[in-house]
Amino acid sequence: MRSNPFTGRYLFHVHTPYTDGQVPVRAYFDLAVRAGLDRLIFLEHIRAAPRYDVTQFVAEVRGCAAACGVEALVGFEAKVLPGGALDISEEHLALAEVLGIAEHGFPADFDLWRASIRRALDASYGSRPVVWVHPGLWLKKHGLLEAREQEYLALLALAQGAGVKVEMNRRYGLVPGHLAGEVAPEALVRGADAHRLEDAEAAVAEMRSASG
Repeated sequence: MRSNPFTGRYLFHVHTPYTDGQVPVRAYFDLAVRAGLDRLIFLEHIRAAPRYDVTQFVAEVRGCAAACGVEALVGFEAKVLPGGALDISEEHLALAEVLGIAEHGFPADFDLWRASIRRALDASYGSRPVVWVHPGLWLKKHGLLEAREQEYLALLALAQGAGVKVEMNRRYGLVPGHLAGEVAPEALVRGADAHRLEDAEAAVAEMRSASG
């Protein structure tokens, strides 16, 4: 397994109709071929009891990768549960080549959120790359990013110390631009969080612009 897939021309954090995305798996590969991407890194939503056929999703990604000659990794975005466990089964965790730690649907309790995120970031998930995706989304949705900035910065530092990468999430603008310097360049990952083809295309265009 690639130790650091977040190098070169990659498109990370894309969703498909298996969950709440509108872009078929093959369409991402067609985009990758057109844009000359080095790799695609899928990050599909997951639950301990998912409502889609995970085996079929994995097989489709791998089949398209072979047919199109584009490197692709299968990743899952698992939400943190109260207490710090992730909402993913051991069976599906074993399939994950990349793991995303997310904050969707967390209860409105700051102390519980902070303690749970700390445990999730500091846990062991094997040798696969782990990314804290749209980091601080719970704070943003509750209007607490500014008031709890120091606690947020402490969590960003904890993530980096634990070897967890931090996503610069295009959809939600997280990490906020004025705090991006708090994340070491080698720990920062570009994330499209694409649900529509135009999301993915815009992320690719921005990557090209940034690279000159």
